[in-house]
Amino acid sequence: MGTQSKSVEQLTERIDQVLREIREMDFTDYQLKKIMELKKAIEAFHEDALRKLVKIVRSTDEGKQLMLEAIEDPSVYAMLLLHGIIKQNLYTKVAAVMEEIRPYLNSHGGDIELEKIDGNVVYVRMQGACSGCSLSAVTLKNGVEEAIKARVPEVERVEMVNDLSPGYMPYKRNVDEEDLMNSGWREGPNVDELEENKPYYLTIDEVDVLLIIIDNKIMAYRNRCPHRGIPFTQETVEQEDHMVLIGHDNTLRFDLTNGECVTVPHIQLEPFPVRIENKQVWIRTGN
Repeated sequence: MGTQSKSVEQLTERIDQVLREIREMDFTDYQLKKIMELKKAIEAFHEDALRKLVKIVRSTDEGKQLMLEAIEDPSVYAMLLLHGIIKQNLYTKVAAVMEEIRPYLNSHGGDIELEKIDGNVVYVRMQGACSGCSLSAVTLKNGVEEAIKARVPEVERVEMVNDLSPGYMPYKRNVDEEDLMNSGWREGPNVDELEENKPYYLTIDEVDVLLIIIDNKIMAYRNRCPHRGIPFTQETVEQEDHMVLIGHDNTLRFDLTNGECVTVPHIQLEPFPVRIENKQVWIRTGN
């Protein structure tokens, strides 16, 4: 439905453009009035003819099927929608907005799917690399919700159907390795080299990186303590109250499930986007 929505926008934009050009011409007010009357008369004629045509076509079961096939064509859909003969349903409106924000998410290694709409509540599923900490997950959710509600006011709220914690989330799109490299992604270890809850250290483009698998998600952080400015070297982590902790001592420790310092609030490890292609881990440090 994204193509149909785009076709409608192009049609209305073209009509508006022509009307602007007419208004900029050296017509008298009387001439402009007659031009607009002619436009409305032509539109009314087209609408009346189209409504009669649709009514005739839909009078049989075969005709109804043909009509459904016809409105799959963007130009047919746009024309019928323009005259109010068909209406955009809520699902179609939301899907069109998601097509608008998808390129931005794709550029960050992510994607979004419309799971369902229940009443005026939209449920979406995030995919791909999550490029932030627990706070950025909230920011991402709010950004998606803001975009949808701004364009579709009848939507009351947007809910994520999966947990937006940092790390890798299943992303099924096949990507060429050269395209990844050109987009700033760098190849890391094979997933078989990583062990659950065990830090893996590497250097990418002169940036020290800490990788770790927690609950089947791969997190990547800059391997540098924000307090002391030195890298972590521990081969094991501590698990405490659903947290996976790392630190140079018991005073300053970080929860690797979200990168947050459990000792000093609002201090966090710097997260990196991470994704998997053919069992190979890819990381983007931004360097």
